[in-house]
Amino acid sequence: MIGVIADDVTGATDVAAALSRAGLRTLLALTPELGEGPVDAEAIAIGLKTRSIPVADAVAQSLAALAALRAAGAELTYFKYCSTFDSTPEGNIGPVTDALAAELGAELVVTTPAAPLHGRTVYRGRLFVGDQLLDETHMREHPVTPMRDSSVPRLLAPQVAGEVGLLPLDVVRAGAAAVREAVAAAEASGVAHLVADAAVEADLDVIAEAVDGAALVAGSAGLVGALARRRPSTGRAADAAPAGRTAILAGSCSRRTLEQIDRFQATGAPSYRLRAERGDTAEQLAADALAWWDAQSDGPSALIYSSSPAAERDAEFPEAGELYERTAGIVADGLAERGVQRLVIAGGETSGEVVRALGMGTAVVGAEAALGAPWIHDPRRDLHLVLKSGNFGGPELFVDVAGVGADS
Repeated sequence: MIGVIADDVTGATDVAAALSRAGLRTLLALTPELGEGPVDAEAIAIGLKTRSIPVADAVAQSLAALAALRAAGAELTYFKYCSTFDSTPEGNIGPVTDALAAELGAELVVTTPAAPLHGRTVYRGRLFVGDQLLDETHMREHPVTPMRDSSVPRLLAPQVAGEVGLLPLDVVRAGAAAVREAVAAAEASGVAHLVADAAVEADLDVIAEAVDGAALVAGSAGLVGALARRRPSTGRAADAAPAGRTAILAGSCSRRTLEQIDRFQATGAPSYRLRAERGDTAEQLAADALAWWDAQSDGPSALIYSSSPAAERDAEFPEAGELYERTAGIVADGLAERGVQRLVIAGGETSGEVVRALGMGTAVVGAEAALGAPWIHDPRRDLHLVLKSGNFGGPELFVDVAGVGADS
């Protein structure tokens, strides 16, 4: 079994989609509490909310997840972080990797944020998003984890105790045997973290062949997807979500999510924007949003959002982001109580708060609504959700998932 520890909820759904796409029956756990007894899965992804919390808390939660995965029978542990390497100079990618490696007895960890299917590639240690270096993209101005460098080894080095090395693309292209030799040589020289170049899926397949059997591997959903492709497929098709009215809750302020909101609104489908002022509470904002929802007809799908361009966010008070996240959780719970079974959540922090508010435990991974954004089914409340990273999905995702159009 492959066991994955993801540093946020949408990252967990992304990696769960990669595992399911490879033909493995995959469970998405939204808490380290997996219960007792056998697990009917070939892979489990645990989605935490540790990307931006204090280092000690991130380490403690990740080690608890590791213990749960080992108890469930995972023989390969994968630490999944964002393909844009979202982190501060202190962590949390490095400290969590170090802690997991120490617990598993791994002397060296091969790591790469490369995910060619999502347009993330690494060459000479530098991370590209499409054809742009990471530090030249919108991630440079991210409000929580601004990425001002594109060199993954330089980004990782201040976060870890051991030496950081590079596995260059020419070695990867030389084949799995050459990669194994390079890994062994790096370990012998004291390297603790080896950042791997990868530009296409075939590069990840080579790396996966070389590191399969390692105690710990780290990276984005790209490399774990390659590791999953090396396992025999169960042949069990992922279930599709039933058709029906859809509620979309958007908190991400990424360019792609803003574009998806614009396309949705252009259809004429109903939408409601959360607007917070100083002194507002999440309960008040949620009550207004739910009253708006109740006033809509039973037919159309609808959007509730707090997403906004950077200029508008700058004009808000500093606590507005957390207030919107708490509001989204209350709204999601209220919608579930009203019988809504289909929810699309845009944004990692927003998704984490929604999952917490809904009290979700373990969900079954279904068919993908978009690449890296699968439907998941929470059987306890019979809810079907898409937990979408802000940058994922095409411009028409909200329109397509909600089943709305120009004549709606």
